[in-house]
Amino acid sequence: MQKKKSRIVAGIMSGTSLDGIDCVIMQIRRKNDAIVWKLLTHVHKKFPVKLAGALRRNSDPSTSRVDEINNLNQALSYHYADAVKRASSSSGKTIDLIGCHGQTMYHRPERDRKFGKRFGATLQIGDPSTLAVLTGIPVVGNFRSADIALGGQGAPLVPYADYILFRNAAISRLLINIGGIANFTFLPRNPNPSRIIAFDTGPGNMVIDALMKNYFGKNYDKNGSTARKGTVNEKLFMKLVQHPYLRRKPPKSTGREEFGGLFLKKLNKYIPADCSKEDVITTVSEFTAWSIFYSYSQFIPAKKLADEVIVSGGGAKNKYIMEALREYFEPAHVITSDDAGLPVGAKEAACFAVLANETIEKRPGNLPSVTGASKKTLLGVLALP
Repeated sequence: MQKKKSRIVAGIMSGTSLDGIDCVIMQIRRKNDAIVWKLLTHVHKKFPVKLAGALRRNSDPSTSRVDEINNLNQALSYHYADAVKRASSSSGKTIDLIGCHGQTMYHRPERDRKFGKRFGATLQIGDPSTLAVLTGIPVVGNFRSADIALGGQGAPLVPYADYILFRNAAISRLLINIGGIANFTFLPRNPNPSRIIAFDTGPGNMVIDALMKNYFGKNYDKNGSTARKGTVNEKLFMKLVQHPYLRRKPPKSTGREEFGGLFLKKLNKYIPADCSKEDVITTVSEFTAWSIFYSYSQFIPAKKLADEVIVSGGGAKNKYIMEALREYFEPAHVITSDDAGLPVGAKEAACFAVLANETIEKRPGNLPSVTGASKKTLLGVLALP
């Protein structure tokens, strides 16, 4: 497989939104120092309700159980295998390699002193060896740990793949992904990897989804329709924009540890009595868009602003958020990744297909300027069937 000039690679991603599994199959071919790629198929497999609930419960230290995490580690491998088999059947191609990010259960990359040593730590479940055996295909998984061992954040890892897939000699691009957490990658014109700026900006859909579940019994705000019914509550909005994570300098990454259950408890205390449920959804949706733009305006040099903004992830389907982003980023051209050749739900899965391919070719997949790692390194572990 390493000697092949062209490979068929599956990429798997299940994110903090806990809506399910995205699996892509791509044809990837090396051409000089670049790659030529083609998306062959993309499938989305929803999580069973009980599985999503167990994942959410066990990503909170106050409600997690080691026996449930153990079972989830295996269960996810079976669901990932189902997604790969479905995508393979759809594409009609024989897969050479799988890149699987796994499901993040806990992420704390800061190097604290623990058990007599200083280190950061992250946990992604969905066992690569089990997935390799179930599919009969080599798997690259557990991408974050090597970067964290070198003092990095272990995230975001997508920027290196963004660089490979979306760099452009003529225009500068800002690639925004809005999953449970939002992040972006800034690619200047004809970028050098060391000039790329990328980090998690804060909450994406995570807070909106949780409130939609609490208020309306729905998993998410479809098309942003609820947000479009309300108005922004200024008092609540001003409380949200004071969150300390927003002003923390990159490199940085975040997750449920910052914007999960504890954040929601604090938020509920800030909601004014005259604020309707629709107003709350509108306000937190505006906060998601604002926090992305704030991060851009604070940490991207003014002389290097983006010509084009490409939005992916579930948030790209939220019309309220997209309208807000277009207003904030004007005059930049704001589009979705659909317009750039990748379905909005497929982009991160495609990135992990690319990262797995880079690992097989013995090419480092992290960007120390982005993650804060002390040097470049190969990412992931290789599991053989």
